[in-house]
Amino acid sequence: MEDPNLHLSVFLKACDMLKMKGTSIDAIQWCLFPFSLKEKARAWLHSLLLASITTWGEPTRVFLAKFFPPRNMASLKNQITSFAQQEYESLCEEWEQFKDPLRLCPHHGLQKWMVVHTFYKRIRHVMRSMIDAVAGGTLMSKPEDEAYNLIEEMALSHC
Repeated sequence: MEDPNLHLSVFLKACDMLKMKGTSIDAIQWCLFPFSLKEKARAWLHSLLLASITTWGEPTRVFLAKFFPPRNMASLKNQITSFAQQEYESLCEEWEQFKDPLRLCPHHGLQKWMVVHTFYKRIRHVMRSMIDAVAGGTLMSKPEDEAYNLIEEMALSHC
């Protein structure tokens, strides 16, 4: 029931901390991956023909296909693009709510400008006006990184 994308991200960061002379990072990841799994996921991995998997990319691709199927990605992408601010929620609450499906689906394929645009266009007018005032004009005239960071900073200051 764990988030498979988060599991892989944490696992890869842990593996990056390990260095063994004469051993590639792929070999380390491939050897340790079974130990990072529990119960059904571990049983599923052992049910594969492990000898037929020769590169680290194969088990991660198959793992995500099994535990994070395309319908999950489609559902989360729909949550992102159909986001709507609730009437009595703060900018902080809305920004965190909006980012939840982004975190759960890091391979959503949406460019940062589209993420900023979607959030900005779907919040209440009063919130957009407040963001524009802080931006010194319309937020959408800012470069995407600057616009994203401005929303992030404003949301954090309103928590």
